[in-house]
Amino acid sequence: MSKIGGIPGRVRHTVSAAHGRPIRHVCLSARRDPANPAAADTFYAEDDEAGLLAFLSACHATDTVVITPNSVIRAFPPAIREQLTRLPLIHMASGQLSFILQDSEVLSHLDFIDTYKVSRILCLSDMDMSFHRQMGIHELTKIRLPVATRSHNAYSPDTNRFVTYVGRIDFHTKGAERLVPVARQMKERGLPPLRIFTTDSLNSPDLQAFLTLLDEAGVRDWVEITYNVTDKSTLYGEASVVLLPSKKESFGNVILEAFSFGVPVIAPSYAPGPAEVIRSGEDGFLLDDFAAGKVVDLLESLSPERLTALSQKAFARHHDYSMEQYLTALETIAAEVATNFPGQNRFRPFPKLKPAEVLTTRLRQALAEIKSLERSLYIVERDIQNMKASYSWRLTAPLRRIRAKLNRKPQQ
Repeated sequence: MSKIGGIPGRVRHTVSAAHGRPIRHVCLSARRDPANPAAADTFYAEDDEAGLLAFLSACHATDTVVITPNSVIRAFPPAIREQLTRLPLIHMASGQLSFILQDSEVLSHLDFIDTYKVSRILCLSDMDMSFHRQMGIHELTKIRLPVATRSHNAYSPDTNRFVTYVGRIDFHTKGAERLVPVARQMKERGLPPLRIFTTDSLNSPDLQAFLTLLDEAGVRDWVEITYNVTDKSTLYGEASVVLLPSKKESFGNVILEAFSFGVPVIAPSYAPGPAEVIRSGEDGFLLDDFAAGKVVDLLESLSPERLTALSQKAFARHHDYSMEQYLTALETIAAEVATNFPGQNRFRPFPKLKPAEVLTTRLRQALAEIKSLERSLYIVERDIQNMKASYSWRLTAPLRRIRAKLNRKPQQ
């Protein structure tokens, strides 16, 4: 959820935290978010395209670098895209590449894929970097995303008593449906109710289906759902552990937020983000099989002493992801890119997929054949109309109708 984490919130927090640094950080937004007021050092293209163009025209490739998450650059008007792409581009691969290949439509836009070039690619995990390399994509740098660091860990097994989920209700990527059998077994074994903090907006596309599943499982009374909370102390202040059942997770802001409150996290081992951050058995757990039985068995095995030890490690871990280290890394990488910029961006951040190119070629051929057929039919129809309008057609057509009537056999 953008109000709890995600790209929009991270960009806003980064620009705000960078205020007063020697290097200026500016946010360029295609549209204004109604939920967030206008911020300092932020330009909105839909409000003032001319002003944004004037700002960009004053930027030079030796002193300005553009960092763009995923393919968000496509959201800007063509004139602004033209100004952006003349500057050094750093592509932040906020979504894991394997997920983009499986689920995104971006690779079907071949015109964009073929022309979109960058000078550096930022990855959020070693697993995603490895996958990029397998796809023939290089010029990669790993970066650690930031979280607001805290000086004191108030975690206590006496007050942190609730197994908690924080995030949108989405079956496809977040695996939220996995929480239903977990809640059922928690109820059967007498554990406290499962707490869920989510949103009732479009960010939770499977909310109604999820509520139906809770009713069918008979655990609606064992799941406490609270909507649209943004206060972090409310989200994590009473959490004993946080469950992250995601099937795909490029990073997982929730992990770092939970760690900043000393809350351990249980997540799948095959999601790149959790596998990068969580040290299984030290500050949380990575499960090869996120099955309800295994999750609840693990929950029951955690003594207060074990939870306290996990909490201390989790809290210490979150300091590795401070905003200061993030800003320093961004500025260092940007300086390298600007210094070595050859005058144009040269590297593809997305792979060329032969099947997609073949299917697109076949589609274009089919469309060309359809257009050719339509043209031929138009010519034939025009010729028929011209013939019908001719003098000879008007003269002979009545004679043909009379002959047809005379040739009809009389009915017996």
